[in-house]
Amino acid sequence: MSTLNNMIEEIKREISNGSELEELRDNSGEWVDGYLPVYNNRIIDEWKEMPSDYDNRGSAELGHLEQEINIINLMTLDLYLYYSDLWNEALNDVESELEEASL
Repeated sequence: MSTLNNMIEEIKREISNGSELEELRDNSGEWVDGYLPVYNNRIIDEWKEMPSDYDNRGSAELGHLEQEINIINLMTLDLYLYYSDLWNEALNDVESELEEASL
């Protein structure tokens, strides 16, 4: 299952447990952090799989977040941007589904 599908399912689960879309949107940074890999080999594998549009964008858009600057941290910043965009896409998809269901 793709990361986007996993995010959509997680959002739906949270909504069924009483969370609001706006709350999930406000706490998106925490949700995205949960998708970031911890181990270097997973960071490298996932970075290779993400669209190349995100290559080397993380540090330019987010800064270095007071971390040591090395290739793994730079890849993690790129992944953070990628997963942030996926999370927002997942939220929008679920919101659209909910709107269609209420019509």
